[in-house]
Amino acid sequence: MRAHLLSTLILGLLSTALAQSGEMRTQEGALTRLLGAGQPRAEWFAPEFLAQVPLATITAQLAGIRQAYGAFVRLDTLEGRPLAVYERGTLLITVASVDAQGRLTGFGAVPGPAPQGTTQAPTQAERDTILQTLTRVFQPGTVDPALFAPEFLAAVPETQLREQFSAIRAQFGAFVRVDLTGDVPRVIYERGALNVTSLRVDAQGRVTALTITPEVTFTSLEEARAAFAALPGQVSLLVREVGTGRTLAALNPSRPLAVGSTFKLAILGELQAQVGRGERNWTDEVTLTDADRSLPSGTLQDAPAGSRYTLRDLAARMIRDSDNTATDLLLRVVGRPGVEARLGQTAMPNTREAFALKNPANLDLLRAYRSAGLDREARRRVLAQAATAPLPNAALFAQGPVARDVEWFVSTERLCALMADVAALPETTLNPGVASPADFARVSYKGGSEGGVLNLTTQLTNKAGKTYCVSATWNDARLLNDDGFIALYGGVLRLLR
Repeated sequence: MRAHLLSTLILGLLSTALAQSGEMRTQEGALTRLLGAGQPRAEWFAPEFLAQVPLATITAQLAGIRQAYGAFVRLDTLEGRPLAVYERGTLLITVASVDAQGRLTGFGAVPGPAPQGTTQAPTQAERDTILQTLTRVFQPGTVDPALFAPEFLAAVPETQLREQFSAIRAQFGAFVRVDLTGDVPRVIYERGALNVTSLRVDAQGRVTALTITPEVTFTSLEEARAAFAALPGQVSLLVREVGTGRTLAALNPSRPLAVGSTFKLAILGELQAQVGRGERNWTDEVTLTDADRSLPSGTLQDAPAGSRYTLRDLAARMIRDSDNTATDLLLRVVGRPGVEARLGQTAMPNTREAFALKNPANLDLLRAYRSAGLDREARRRVLAQAATAPLPNAALFAQGPVARDVEWFVSTERLCALMADVAALPETTLNPGVASPADFARVSYKGGSEGGVLNLTTQLTNKAGKTYCVSATWNDARLLNDDGFIALYGGVLRLLR
């Protein structure tokens, strides 16, 4: 296994002024006004602030934040600090002081944790920006400091950048291309590739944040299995040839572990079965109600009540975007008994109910859920209450695993069976996950994650016509190294090309 790491994540501080205590209501108002505005006004800032940071600079920096994170959504808190939530990420406000007139006297921010499951597929314009930026950065033989924002170079000096890029070229050879076909952008070299797990640019197109990790190369599936076995916590891995049922690698394949959104394969399977029996049609429509709204990932939680969607559209959103509200709509349509039977579950929650049970404000409900144990009817009574209980702040899930027993526990053996059942559906090919579609004839994928939980399940057919399922799950009481696990998983997939 080869390893090389360049990991940098920097966002400039907008001011170094000291925060003042108190005045939380004024602070919240000032921050909401600033972050939600398209154009900041001079009267929102104290004169001493503007003396340090001109209004034009503030305007440019806010535009860069919107370009990187999308539209401002709301202001939350995380560990007592304001957390600005955007469409595609968060900013942790480190400095936010106001004077008696409610004007900002200091402001600073750093990248915040990603709210659980809020990542959305990039638009075509965003994909073009990613492709152009990465090509400009990695294609030349030398580092061009003009491609990096001043705050990035302040943290990673030009000399250090040159050393790191020189080491990359020495290990991987010449640049070949940037590949955007998978779940994360990849920079392809002659002798390997790098996964770009974080990239942000400012309004001038300069890099403000960049995180890359190398692809892992295994010489055999035995070596890969050993790497998974060395991880802390609970790990399951199954590599199986579809059709023959031949197991190529296995690590605790029959152990049910928490798999997050990968449970949605069972909903898709039940929907497919009901359509096949003539009970439903893919073009049937479902109406969104306020009671259906869950937390992200996805976008339907923000759609107007009364919006109508076909079952096929909801299925695509559930698998491609892991849209939780679309998932709950489909579960309402197909019913729980068939889905529970496919999962081997007893009185399973939908996504909204699971989020509500994890809400610290609903601790009594969580206790009742735990007390119910395997009593199906008792659990259903608790879930009925959870269906209308308040949802938590999404930032809660960035702090670490929450109520780890409120999950969907499925073995990798069962996940491969669930995937085999639906892999022919086009919805499973919309998001290839970790695999590079160019390397295979067909890729079907679904993954799931939350704090302390990660599953990746892929059925792929290589260009020689052989079909495999690769399912891997990792559970731990701590936040996981997702990038490291994904790198190991990618190494397994490349052995099957």
